Amino acid sequence: MWLVDRVAFEVYYLHKLEAVETWNKNTNYGSLVQAGIEGYIKTRQRAGAVKLLDNEFKKQCTQHSEYSEIAFWATLAGHQVDTWIRMYGKDIEKYGFNDSEKHHQIVVELPSGRSIKMHGYIDGESDTMLMENKCRGEWDEQTIVQEIQYNLQVNLYTLFFEAAHDRLPDKIWYQHIRRPNGFGYRGPRKKAKESDTEFAGRLAEAIESDRDYHFFRYWIIPDRGMVDRFRHRCLYPMLEAFLDWYEFMSLPSQKGVVNKVHWMTPYGLYNPFMEGTAEKFRQYRLTGCKHGLRPRSIK
Repeated sequence: MWLVDRVAFEVYYLHKLEAVETWNKNTNYGSLVQAGIEGYIKTRQRAGAVKLLDNEFKKQCTQHSEYSEIAFWATLAGHQVDTWIRMYGKDIEKYGFNDSEKHHQIVVELPSGRSIKMHGYIDGESDTMLMENKCRGEWDEQTIVQEIQYNLQVNLYTLFFEAAHDRLPDKIWYQHIRRPNGFGYRGPRKKAKESDTEFAGRLAEAIESDRDYHFFRYWIIPDRGMVDRFRHRCLYPMLEAFLDWYEFMSLPSQKGVVNKVHWMTPYGLYNPFMEGTAEKFRQYRLTGCKHGLRPRSIK
């Protein structure tokens, strides 16, 4: 949040306030699916998946008033988790995954000599591997492959794992799960006079019959070079800047102090990193390659 909107971060973390929002499938459906996966990893039983998914459903119902909408998507999440279990359940046993949403913390020592404690929860882990789950409306497999070495969550999970096990994970199971009924979704659409139960049933059939469209697993083999590149090109500069911001925001009085670190994000910005579109200078950013670039014409 701090990287995108510092005012939002200030309100949420420093003032400890949150917005009253309506339920949104784009942000909440993934939590329902992850709860089911967490339950299966911890118990190796479908009943465990059902229990934790139901707990998440009840939690969301206490936070939001859109009961019928949440119930529809919780039912659909149950169907999708069932298909996920049929596809990957044996691999959970094979690779020894035995924990999910476990709390991790690390102390990061920065080049300036300062340090900061970071907390996180890994979606799934074994003694030698970790798992990250993404629930999205769409994705591009080639883009995933290109961007993975600088993916924020993948690298943070890797650092948490290394701190706990004193080694990098052998593999990272990077799971994508398609959220049904979004823009561009090629599955069924709701018919006139069709009940939510009937529609959820047809979506469940589509998920089961077209698994390759609804699920994508990518295996990552992390190495020291990948982790070090992320540390020095992303993590350390970001955390140094964050601590500068935090020190400024923690001053008893900011009167007379030049503000160089805290601003309101203006409206009308184009941010390809948030919108998922290809940004300029992509190859240079990822590899340092200048192919396709030319000297800028100065008017």
